[in-house]
Amino acid sequence: MSLKDITSNLRAPINTRVADKPTVKVHSVEWRKVMAGEPVEINPSIGHGYKVMTVDEWSARWKPNEAFQECLQCGSKNTKEHHFMQTWCRGKKKWESECLCLECHSFSFRSYCDPDFKTPEDFEKERWQELVKGEAGKPVLAN
Repeated sequence: MSLKDITSNLRAPINTRVADKPTVKVHSVEWRKVMAGEPVEINPSIGHGYKVMTVDEWSARWKPNEAFQECLQCGSKNTKEHHFMQTWCRGKKKWESECLCLECHSFSFRSYCDPDFKTPEDFEKERWQELVKGEAGKPVLAN
């Protein structure tokens, strides 16, 4: 799906929050190390081992989010997205995104969920519960 699909036809508000550390646990641990000047693991796609990195070095492989460039804290458009997850099920959508502002070092988190969104597991569970409820009202035939 494209960014246009993700941000179009929204039927509920986008939830937002600003934090001083990332929501994703592994990035939260790395963020603490970067800010403390401790070595962090080098991305395996470019090498191995550990290195003391600046914020710019640590986030160098991340891309900007075209739909949500603005930092929710300072309004800067110098942001990079480190977390994005989306789920589409039966035409309903749910997603979350988090960007790091390279100016004020805050994390802008945004999430959205269609009001009637259900995971495949929830949809099947409700379907089976309705089926069982319907069957419970029918008489049992004796042999």
